[in-house]
Amino acid sequence: MTSGHAAIRKVIMKILIIGSEGFIGRFMIRDLKAKGHEIVGFDLCPGDAGKSGYTFVQGNLLNAGDLRSAMQGADLVMNLAAKHHDFGISREDFFQINEAGTQVILDVLTECRIKKFIFFSSVAVYGLHDTATSEDTPLTPCNDYGKSKLAGETLIRQWAQADPSREVLVVRPVVVYGPHNYANMFRLIDNIYRRRFLMVGKGENIKSTAYVENLVEAAVFMMERMRPGYDIVNYSDYPQKRSLEIANIICGELGRPPLRFRFPLPLAVCLACPFDLLAKLTGKNIPITANRIQKFARMNTWHGSDKVRSLGYQQRFSTEEGLKRMVAWYLAEGRRYRERCSSGERI
Repeated sequence: MTSGHAAIRKVIMKILIIGSEGFIGRFMIRDLKAKGHEIVGFDLCPGDAGKSGYTFVQGNLLNAGDLRSAMQGADLVMNLAAKHHDFGISREDFFQINEAGTQVILDVLTECRIKKFIFFSSVAVYGLHDTATSEDTPLTPCNDYGKSKLAGETLIRQWAQADPSREVLVVRPVVVYGPHNYANMFRLIDNIYRRRFLMVGKGENIKSTAYVENLVEAAVFMMERMRPGYDIVNYSDYPQKRSLEIANIICGELGRPPLRFRFPLPLAVCLACPFDLLAKLTGKNIPITANRIQKFARMNTWHGSDKVRSLGYQQRFSTEEGLKRMVAWYLAEGRRYRERCSSGERI
């Protein structure tokens, strides 16, 4: 692992962002443009965001020709593209994008003689742990998403080791949320707003989260400190919050009273089991399943991000402020498009 991050590289670069039209991509493009970098976006779908101030190339990351065209003249490539849902995606789909797709990217990087690469992975590579993880925690992924991300990381490590002058940064974020995201945090906000949420269990389990603007700023902070070699950094917001705290912050922003009633967890899991079967049979994104209840109410997802902070990164937004911003967006715009959440459509 590389060291010596103290000096900052204030170099204007041409940066290719793969997966540019997704949720994180729009914030990443905004921040990198603000620093003066030239941005090329690459995505399978054009997206809804509009293409202001950067070049967009539509293509498939599994197609070397598409990537080759987009990478011309790039100084650094960043991969935000991934398969990531808890429904309707097969093991083959996960590995096709997160492993095979990564290999295509690495092959074209080599061909184009580009030596700087940033890969957005996930804390899912750690698997389940009762205590906080760090970058040194053993990797024991327990689902196909985490396993496929680890497979991609393995390829990237080998690529970095093949040429000591290559600079690689792997970012492992926790659950990311913010405006324009229609995933887990959106579902929680939506269910509380529609009075369809019950607090299951005691709500004392830790739920590491990352507000999108904090994550992007941390990634750019690390990008400016890249050096030859292979480096890994986790990201989660501090301080860590418990599931009941997160739910009650949302309640407050929605003008709802704090949650007081606790529904017994074993009973909730039993009642939700048929929804798991229905989700599996239909491939639909059903908001209430036993798996989601277990994740929210019992499982700790406690992931440390001390490393980036030890290098001088300072988190700009608290969890309260991040949730406030997302709830404000939900009330103004997001709730009108909740069907996109149900379909798993990317915004």
